[in-house]
Amino acid sequence: MKRGLKYIITAILVIVFSTVGAAQAFACTAYYVGSKASADGTVILAKSNDFQHVWANHLEITERVENEEGRTMPVDLKGAVQTEIPATTYRYTSTPIDDSVKSANDYDGRDAAICANEYGVVMIMSITAFSNHDAVTADPLAKKGLCEFTAVDLVTCQSKTAKEGVKNLFKLIDKYGSSEINIAFIADQKEVWYVEMYTGHQYAAVKLPDDKVCAFGNEFLLEYLSDYEDSITSPELESLAKENEFAVYGDNNELNLVKTYSGDSTLTDYSHRRTWMGHKLLAPEDYKEYNKEDTYPLCFEAEDKVSLQDVMGFMRNRFEGTEFNPDKTGRTDIRVIGTEIAINAHIAQIYPNYEADMSCVTWASTGPAIYGTFVPFSNAATSVSESYGKNQDAKEYGKFDVDYPYYRFKALTTLCYEQNNIKTYGKPVRNYWKQAEAGMTKCMPAVLETADGLGDSEAAHQYITNYCNAMQEQAFIDSGVLLNDVMWYMSENSNSMKNGKNPETHEVLDELKKVKPMKVNLDAENYSKVPEISEEEEEQSKSGIEARTLLIIIAGVIAGLSLIIAIILIAYLRKTRAPKQD
Repeated sequence: MKRGLKYIITAILVIVFSTVGAAQAFACTAYYVGSKASADGTVILAKSNDFQHVWANHLEITERVENEEGRTMPVDLKGAVQTEIPATTYRYTSTPIDDSVKSANDYDGRDAAICANEYGVVMIMSITAFSNHDAVTADPLAKKGLCEFTAVDLVTCQSKTAKEGVKNLFKLIDKYGSSEINIAFIADQKEVWYVEMYTGHQYAAVKLPDDKVCAFGNEFLLEYLSDYEDSITSPELESLAKENEFAVYGDNNELNLVKTYSGDSTLTDYSHRRTWMGHKLLAPEDYKEYNKEDTYPLCFEAEDKVSLQDVMGFMRNRFEGTEFNPDKTGRTDIRVIGTEIAINAHIAQIYPNYEADMSCVTWASTGPAIYGTFVPFSNAATSVSESYGKNQDAKEYGKFDVDYPYYRFKALTTLCYEQNNIKTYGKPVRNYWKQAEAGMTKCMPAVLETADGLGDSEAAHQYITNYCNAMQEQAFIDSGVLLNDVMWYMSENSNSMKNGKNPETHEVLDELKKVKPMKVNLDAENYSKVPEISEEEEEQSKSGIEARTLLIIIAGVIAGLSLIIAIILIAYLRKTRAPKQD
């Protein structure tokens, strides 16, 4: 069975449809909140990573490498094509799949999913989309071209700005072609770029407005480039479509990208309904009822300012309050946003007012977010917690090991999400994580502010690391308690005799037994404490400040001596060059 699963996963990942585009592994939902649309002035990017298989993943830091020539990284999924990377590459955080998954499927790419580097450049990809028959026929996908499992590492390790990241991505596509049809975000503290990759060599990217929001399922939404301040496209984006007679023009005779490269032939309820729901969550008065024929804009105005916790809630949305909620209807044909098949989910929060190397917090859920939790992972982190950094060994694929965070959250979700279990087990678990996240989202800005005030980069990074790792470990411990309690409570109340009984005669009654919701015996206040600065961190900060002060003094002394020497030299030269008097 494991061998069969291996071949099924591999086939899904690498198959290329010459007529309808590429079928990629992940079906995702994504959000963007501009800095002027968010509640706290940060930029928020979010994406779920969904796939119908058990794929463990972890948190990882890739360190900076200085002046090492000749290194390569994979371009395609299997690593048949390698590309040389710069001698100096940058430090970055990521959320890759475990070695067990890579080994079982013979992958070289690791699906970093979301990366944030030391220059504050963040990239999210793996948002599968679909191009039409004409587009993919005119410019077929490259069998061993760039893929979502490799692109995020390749771009983030060598980009100092978001725009440079976009250009680096497109250089790779120009050289190797793309094996997939995809959407990506690339951002830094100053700007956010939205990228659509349509065919083997055609693409477009636009700079997103900072006062708007985006929400979409697995579909392209970009219409006109002229609607945006800045854009970058492939050289033949319009000419290819025009020459092959599938170009569609709209306003002011401008190429309509979504109608040209995607169009009605790729429109499905599967994706479009999630796009509608994302718009409805952010602007409920403007997007009330779902209609498959409606067109939804890429960028739009949110009704209210959007908080980080709002986005966390959006990532768990199951169409509550609509006719499409599967938890109420029992329908299995509705593709929701918050799903039990999520491999992971992540949210990038970019702060504009700190140094770039501590500007981004990745809020990571290593497993389904619907009954899991988001924990902070800063691009300033010097290490990952022991539990969240664990990478399942290549030989252990098929072992469901709850000593890893992914498996704990996957197990919790599997137990809680069934329709009959949601009220009894699911809601108490979700409510607890909501309280925990409220604490963390409140504390993280204070942690960054405290770190920034330390005046020493090394001390600041260590302080942030200690906080993030503490939250990760607390979540891991609590998930173990919750998993134990759900299993215990479920076992206690599992009985083929669901009906009640007369307590005196044990006669079976018509009415069913009432099982009360599980009580969570954990303290969410553990997530609501901003840590004090330790003596070591304080000493480190003082040492750093003293060292910098000493350097400033030395630099000042050297500058002063240089000035004195220069004055003496000038005076000497003037004296020696002065004309002699007769």
